[in-house]
Amino acid sequence: MDEDPGFQRCDSGQLTFNEEMTLHVGNSQTVNITRYKQVYGQYAAYRPIYKAILGRSSVEVYLYHADGTWRLVHGYITSTSSFARVSDTALRPEFITGAWQLYYNDAWRSHNNLKLRCTGTFYL
Repeated sequence: MDEDPGFQRCDSGQLTFNEEMTLHVGNSQTVNITRYKQVYGQYAAYRPIYKAILGRSSVEVYLYHADGTWRLVHGYITSTSSFARVSDTALRPEFITGAWQLYYNDAWRSHNNLKLRCTGTFYL
């Protein structure tokens, strides 16, 4: 559990990685995939689905849970080809405690310090 007293009251539907995340897609295009917004009304494995906030880019990146793993996928929500994953059964991504793995240079590599945090927190 996070030590921040406002952490448990997050209900904004928005998440941010604690480090900048970028994705390289066709034609040397790089998009920032650090921020996410919940896709309201859509769930996978009883957990909310999130979509990266990308501005003008036509790229679609989703964060969702399947088979005991939170995954980042490029393209379709049903894609099984993830480029980032973490084995964790947390009901919401801000409660993930496992170590993320990122796929680059043809291998999965651990990234132990990567965390998702709520943004736009509402305080009473």
